[in-house]
Amino acid sequence: MWACLLGSFLVPGVGRTQDDLDSLDRWIRTMHPDPFIRCGEAAWLEALDATREDWVGATRTDHVRQINALLQVLQDSHTAVSTYDWIWEVEWRHGTLPIRWAIEGRSLWVLDSGLPDLPEEVRVLSLNGLDAEEVVEAALQLSTMEGPSHTATSRTAAHNVTSWALAQAESDSLDITWVDPHTGLPVQNTFPAVPWRKARRAWAGISTHRPVVDWTFPDGSHLTARDNRRVAKEDERLAVAGRPRRVNTHWEGAATLKITSFSNGSWRRYHQRLNDGFDQLQEWGCPLVLDLRGNPGGQSPRMEALWRHVAATPRHLPYALVAKQSDITAKANGKHYRRLKKRWVDKNLDRSTDARYIHTMATLPLGETDTLWFPRQRLKKDRFTGPLALVMDGESASASVSFAGAIQSTSRGPLVGESCMGPSNGTMGNPYLRVLPLSGIAVSISTAVYMAEPCENWRESRPVQADLLVPSMWRRGSSLNKTIEKWIQQHASAP
Repeated sequence: MWACLLGSFLVPGVGRTQDDLDSLDRWIRTMHPDPFIRCGEAAWLEALDATREDWVGATRTDHVRQINALLQVLQDSHTAVSTYDWIWEVEWRHGTLPIRWAIEGRSLWVLDSGLPDLPEEVRVLSLNGLDAEEVVEAALQLSTMEGPSHTATSRTAAHNVTSWALAQAESDSLDITWVDPHTGLPVQNTFPAVPWRKARRAWAGISTHRPVVDWTFPDGSHLTARDNRRVAKEDERLAVAGRPRRVNTHWEGAATLKITSFSNGSWRRYHQRLNDGFDQLQEWGCPLVLDLRGNPGGQSPRMEALWRHVAATPRHLPYALVAKQSDITAKANGKHYRRLKKRWVDKNLDRSTDARYIHTMATLPLGETDTLWFPRQRLKKDRFTGPLALVMDGESASASVSFAGAIQSTSRGPLVGESCMGPSNGTMGNPYLRVLPLSGIAVSISTAVYMAEPCENWRESRPVQADLLVPSMWRRGSSLNKTIEKWIQQHASAP
């Protein structure tokens, strides 16, 4: 008997399976207010058991993939392996290469290349001896998923390709085989990775920098003189590299407002640039293209502020928030409340939804779940009422999805591009990081559910679809520009 028990403790990986996967299961149940709202508990338990069977003997890289594939069952983009931590770990060990990828179906393409001998928009056959389809499958399992958002999952999966290929092969170089667009024959070359300390210089040829709130007006000018100088320098640098901008935000006859995030940058600067831009937009009297491509979401109040600038009718946005109190949220919420209590929270309990949320979460008993209902958003008297189109892609996520859904449901303007990451009824949110005890893999876990609109069955919800679909929007030769230009021509004379 004792020999059997001793043997069970000595088998490699057995303890790790129990500690890591049991910890993950416990965190999901204690931190997430409704983890099985999309999949059902039976699907989670089945996937958990399958992961246990495959876990023993797998490499760390495989463990990262297994954990994320397991969490994908929940269809919650905020509950996943922390891609930032995992990619940083791979780049610290193996380096990085200035390549961006695109995934279409099971095919892998070079989206953008900062390597002189690797052309862009060519189809890839293999990476480090791994068949491209195998790499794509791994990248998809490492991606995020909010509902059955297949297009969005492919877009975010592309960010995992280089790191997966380097980590899986334990290599500091990337051997790429692609199809020559002129001859149709395979071409192979090996590219050494760049140490992460030199990554910024390596990526400079295909990288640009934007403020979080970036305005472009019909004549090509920007919000400030500083913005104009920044864009001119970037255009000059890209011209030297022989690479035109991949993300275009200037269309004649319309102003463009591109918001890259609802979380980055200071609160004051966000609102200042938003207000100043809309003031100038009123003077132009032209249509507005609102660009949320690649916007991963962030803070709901910033999304709500944007809505008040452009909304046609009052609306609940969000409709409600369901939050659960756990050990980690209790500490964070309590600390946040104590810091703000004397200055703002208690004073504004009766007039601020944010104050009520902070107070509710700071005083909610451990293990309890509560729902906070939001009032209709008040509209600005001087809001923009002219023609509006919203551009989105598969990487428009979280708060961006709720915003796009509100634009579509109120018929404020067409959605242009491709389906985004998630349905209009809402998304999970307020994630917290936890580290699995033995493997050391960092995972984020949602602690709230944001309801953008009432929904009786989250399993039947589908990602927000574009009104004007742009196939393969990642290609330079896509129909995006023509689609927007046609829309501008139709609305250029509208009041």
